Amino acid sequence: NVEIKFAGQLSSLNQTASFDQQRGVVTYAGVTPVDAPVGTHSVLSLLYAIRSFNLKPSKVMTNPVNDTRVAVFWDTRPVIFTLRPSEPAPIDLNGAKVPAQLITVSTGSQNPVLDNAAIKVWLSMTGSRVPLRISAGQYVADLIVETP
Repeated sequence: NVEIKFAGQLSSLNQTASFDQQRGVVTYAGVTPVDAPVGTHSVLSLLYAIRSFNLKPSKVMTNPVNDTRVAVFWDTRPVIFTLRPSEPAPIDLNGAKVPAQLITVSTGSQNPVLDNAAIKVWLSMTGSRVPLRISAGQYVADLIVETP
């Protein structure tokens, strides 16, 4: 089960969903079952799972053979997210240069609103691979403190 609550302008993204991975069904808003591929993620579970994906960048960026595709439940249905890894590069995070890997997210025109938001996730290059920064449209969230 996942319950996502936002305030202000993002409150339209509030959602409660229950994932039945055995049957491949997601029930959202408590009443509406939707067929979904087994292994479909919520946005939150994707942020945890992305840490374990093979995100080695392709040798030739015009031939992105290392893109990863994953089903994510978004709004009222599953959407296939394509994750494209980049070469690691430092980012400025809370006044420090931190090694990170940029992962760009697209839906391949399945969801133009998400594609226009140009979703990006920067993963730490340390063993934990935690998301250090997430951006979507005008919104940016940075990890300020990581505790073991």
